[in-house]
This record gives sequence, C-alpha cells and structure tokens, in this order.
Amino acid sequence: MDPKFIKRHPESETFIIKKFSFFENEVNLPENAVVGMRCDFWGDLVVKGNLVLGKGSKVKGDVIAENATIGADCEIQGNIKVVGNLTLLDRAKVGGLAYAGGNMTVRPMVSARAAECTGDIHVTGRTDIKSIQSGRKLVVRTG
Repeated sequence: MDPKFIKRHPESETFIIKKFSFFENEVNLPENAVVGMRCDFWGDLVVKGNLVLGKGSKVKGDVIAENATIGADCEIQGNIKVVGNLTLLDRAKVGGLAYAGGNMTVRPMVSARAAECTGDIHVTGRTDIKSIQSGRKLVVRTG
C-alpha cells in the first residue's frame, strides 16, 4: 500500500485513506478504516474493524468488515459481508449479496442482488433489491 494514500491514527486505531486514492491490489487493514470520497479499489477491501466507505467510492471485489457504513453513490461489484451491523446509504450499488451478522439499514435507491441479516432490516424508500431475508423483522418505511 502506498503511504501517500494512507495515514494511521494510533489513538483510535484507525487507518485514514485520502479521497481520490486508488489501489490496484487487495487492501487488507488490521484495524478500523475511514475511506475518503471517490476512492477506487480494484480488488477486495478487507478491514478487521469498522469501515466507513466514503461517498462515490468503488470496490471491484468484495468488502469484508466488522461493521460497515457504505456511503452514498458507492459501488461494490462483489459481495459485502460484515460480522455486525451494515448501513447502505442512498444510491449505493452492490453487485452481489449484502450480508450482516447484526442489523441492516437500507436507505433509498439502494440496489443489490440480495440482502440478508440475522437481525432486523430497516428499509427506507424505494430500493432495487431482488431478495431480502431477515433473521428477526423487516421494517419498511416510505421515503
């Protein structure tokens, strides 16, 4: 990984990735990560802690994290798998499965092949998700 794109904040055990950064190979981070807007990952993005993926970022592979917030207008071509909670913000696109071991929040205009979680799924507004499975309950609210 190129050190000009990534800084580490030791007190919060968080890696901070500058906006407009790009990575040709898989990115594997051992702690939390905050990704700036419009970053490109040409492989998988694996984070051992919490992930905040900045607005308009793209991941051509899979996203794996403890908990994740996927920013507005992000595109993940593969799957998302989180151990805890997952939030998909407005107009996020997931080419495969969005899976959360906890709860999931889905904002308007999100698209995905499928969404599954072991907890509750909260959907707000219109979405384009082909299959939704919740371990407890599905809560749908109009926009």
